[in-house]
Amino acid sequence: MLRLIAFRIVSLVPLLLVASFLTFGLLELSATDPAVVRLGDNATDEAYDAFRTEIGLDDPFPVRYARWVADAATGDLGESWQAPNRVSELIEQRISVTLSLAAGGLVVALLIGVPLGVAAGVRAGKASDSVITSAAAMGQALPNFAVALVLAAFVAVPYDVFPATQYTGPTESITDWLLAITLPSIALGTSAAAAFARQTRASYVRVLHEPYIRTALAAGLSRRKILYGTALRNAAVPLVTTVAAQASVLLGGAVIVEQVFALPGLGSLVLEGIQNADMPIVLGFVVMAAVMVAVVQLLLDVSYGLLDPRTRSS
Repeated sequence: MLRLIAFRIVSLVPLLLVASFLTFGLLELSATDPAVVRLGDNATDEAYDAFRTEIGLDDPFPVRYARWVADAATGDLGESWQAPNRVSELIEQRISVTLSLAAGGLVVALLIGVPLGVAAGVRAGKASDSVITSAAAMGQALPNFAVALVLAAFVAVPYDVFPATQYTGPTESITDWLLAITLPSIALGTSAAAAFARQTRASYVRVLHEPYIRTALAAGLSRRKILYGTALRNAAVPLVTTVAAQASVLLGGAVIVEQVFALPGLGSLVLEGIQNADMPIVLGFVVMAAVMVAVVQLLLDVSYGLLDPRTRSS
């Protein structure tokens, strides 16, 4: 297991280099001038040139990228071009919001999707199976932001229970924090719940036709124990892959849903960075996103080992 963790950490390095290089190059093509954004339209040409020199835009592309990589390797993601703040501090202030929404969406998806998938798999071919499968297909087709808009307009605004735009951190009030992330989490978890339901149903149907299940039933073992114990454990192995994939999707979806509910997460930070051509902000976001995806993949590998001992040696 330690060997696997070490391999994942080492493989993160080329991922970060490729992602950051592509982001650096794309931002180079932006028509937005950070000097104009920072100083306004009425500044002198000398002031613009001085600011560009200050942030290093006078240097060639390879030199600036190499300098950023060298600083990032020491944990220094630089300073925002538009505000006197360290990028790492800005990310630290906002990442808890995005992670709260992604985690909440994952919990909602698991609580809804897995039981529905089990119910459909146990009753495969029956009317309830068809209803659940059809509902899952519809749910998976719904964009997260559309669900968020519906919830904000028809639940948050008319009823004074869940806030439409206000966010309270868990350190201030656990109750207010839960209320603040409930609707965004439901919006995020809708499509993921549908994916979990379909995957769980497919895995259950496959597992229930395995010879060892029929042997256990013929031996007189409890049907409930087989269906919700042995079968569920074996059906969970491919589900883990879907969970890992959806966790990455939820992190990206949280960035969009934050805009609907005006939450101060990484979404608003990176969008401001893109609009203002604030390269340090965007690069810092890319690094954090790559690290979070790598952590999800590592947890996926560890989960495989816990659920299926045969994979531990590999």
